[in-house]
Amino acid sequence: MMSVTCFFSLTVLLFLWLITCMALVVILRKRRASGAEPSSFHSDLLVRLASAKYQEAMEASKRLREVADALHIGLVELKNNRIHEINQSALELLPEDMRSDQSLAGLLASLRDYGPRVLESDQTTVQLSRLPTSGSQDLVLVQDVTESFLMARKLKQRERLALLGQMTAQMAHQIKTPLAVLAGQAQMLARRLDADTVLKDRAEAIYQEARDLARQINEISNFYKKREPCFKDIELCQLLFCVKKRLDSLDHSCEINIECPDKITLETDPGLLQNLLFLLGQNALSPETAATLLSISAVRDGEEVIIRIKDNGAGVPKAVRDSLFEPFAGTKGEGLGLGLFLAKDMVSQMSGGIELEEVEQGASFRLNFPVRHAEKVNIR
Repeated sequence: MMSVTCFFSLTVLLFLWLITCMALVVILRKRRASGAEPSSFHSDLLVRLASAKYQEAMEASKRLREVADALHIGLVELKNNRIHEINQSALELLPEDMRSDQSLAGLLASLRDYGPRVLESDQTTVQLSRLPTSGSQDLVLVQDVTESFLMARKLKQRERLALLGQMTAQMAHQIKTPLAVLAGQAQMLARRLDADTVLKDRAEAIYQEARDLARQINEISNFYKKREPCFKDIELCQLLFCVKKRLDSLDHSCEINIECPDKITLETDPGLLQNLLFLLGQNALSPETAATLLSISAVRDGEEVIIRIKDNGAGVPKAVRDSLFEPFAGTKGEGLGLGLFLAKDMVSQMSGGIELEEVEQGASFRLNFPVRHAEKVNIR
């Protein structure tokens, strides 16, 4: 893609060319009007030269607009604070409320004073810059910088996560051991206090709090502890029943159903897939979800295997659906909001996809994985 600097230089040169040609025409007309015309030969020569240069400049201007449209760069030409010309890319990039003379004139004034401006909408981020011209003309360059801003946000997010990792790695290691001792002692104390209901309830509350804190620490540790997946052929239904067994061991009153045809084979990392499904199932069994039924189903669809984890609980609020798989965007009061972000990362490691489906009640996560894992080839 043509660099913005190069495009800017070409635009400035084109405007200088246009101004020069127009100046020649104006001078000739003034000389004729004043009666100080040169010889017929020289006059015709100058007129032809000016006309030819003007036509060349107009053709170059037309080609420049075509190039700008091809590169999806917007150009808006203003004369006396009114839109003189606007290309198709500018019409597509500018918000509707910014396409009027008044809006662009006000924006132009701010561009003169404060430099480039960034306008953000739901889907697009555009940057507007004023190109220096002479006279009453102004040229505004409109660029789509959505991808650049998205990359900048991701980089900032990675820096934030890296900083969090440095701060919490040592803390997690130091806290886990005494926390395990505290939870174990509280559990033993609760068993010995059957006669004293009040003290037993308090001991169990200490145990529950310690267990929740340990879960959060493990969530952080797993988030920063990555390993290369080890792919091999598995019998998927057996793995789903192993996940059900792990989920049944949790403290809940939800019915768990497995729906899986026999002999669905899948090349994947069995440990990683089992942890992923357990994580999503555990999420569905939380008290906040209030689900009474959890179903895990699998089906082969061509060269893909589709796995669904569906519950009949409270569902996912609309306000958080767009950011559901981002870090620290959890929907529950407890935890750090890393669960679904971690789930998406695990899915990505297995070359799969995950999405939240639209259902009438509860929540349904759709996972898709290739039947055969494609080896990555490093090109040097």
